Amino acid sequence: MFVRFVYLLVIVIWATTPLSIKLGGDSLSPIAALTLRIALAFMVGSALCTLFGWAGLNIRRHWQLYLAASISLFPNMVLVYWAAQFIPSGLIALMFGLSPFFTALMAAPILGDHRWSPRKLLAVLLAAVGLLCVLADDVVVTGDSYRGIGLMLLSNVLFSGSALWVKKLNAQMVIAPLEQALGAMAFALPGLVLSWLWVFGVQPLVFSSASLASLLYLSLFASLVGFVAYYYILGALPVETVSLIPLISPVLALLIGHQLLDEPLTTSMALGAGLILVALAVHQGLWWRLRAEAGETLVGRRRRGWACALRRSLAGWCNK
Repeated sequence: MFVRFVYLLVIVIWATTPLSIKLGGDSLSPIAALTLRIALAFMVGSALCTLFGWAGLNIRRHWQLYLAASISLFPNMVLVYWAAQFIPSGLIALMFGLSPFFTALMAAPILGDHRWSPRKLLAVLLAAVGLLCVLADDVVVTGDSYRGIGLMLLSNVLFSGSALWVKKLNAQMVIAPLEQALGAMAFALPGLVLSWLWVFGVQPLVFSSASLASLLYLSLFASLVGFVAYYYILGALPVETVSLIPLISPVLALLIGHQLLDEPLTTSMALGAGLILVALAVHQGLWWRLRAEAGETLVGRRRRGWACALRRSLAGWCNK
């Protein structure tokens, strides 16, 4: 029961994070909101480690893993926050759902994995067609929206590269999810602070109720609870079950953004989103796995049926 609760919690966090990022720009600049989010999450996480005696950072042994994981925060998240100024939150979630395809494309140079099945090629083609449908929508994609979509595509490259580098290093060292999260934050914070000071410029901080609520939610839930919960279900559930999350969360994000922020949800965007989600399902082999599981279940039922029939025959023969 607890595992199911955590699974649903991860879906909700992934679906509401783009909306929270969007709301955080109500009174704060993107770099300010992101830097404060990571700083607050790092302080709370470090305080928890101190209070409960959990293992802290081991920079001398794990600095490479921290550095690899930090790329998913800086500069990756800077691009996501920047993109939120130009495109709807639902489209951010949908674009982020393309990361498995970038991971597959980059797996060859980073992990040496050159296996490309026809199924994965079909998935990439479907995703490309879905993205073209979204780009062809004059209501959702107008003017600066192309800048936001370009930023999200670059974000996918950085996020996938970071994930693959972490996976490669995890083959040599395995650390707790909370330590990895805090290490990534520690290595990302200097870049965030320097960018805030020298690149974007520091402006007076003005906290509206929406931006403050967004900051607290993203720091405590999306950055801490969400990360640890994701790694928890990754160890407690089959990979096939966890892989459904990128299929569910973009749909919820689109609906939430449409209902709460009145973001556009046109036929072209819905068609493009549907094609991208189908492409994700094909890429993950969802249909083939479901058929295999159904076949195993049917075989199991037949075996149980034959066993029951055999037992009944034996029982009847012994009673004679």
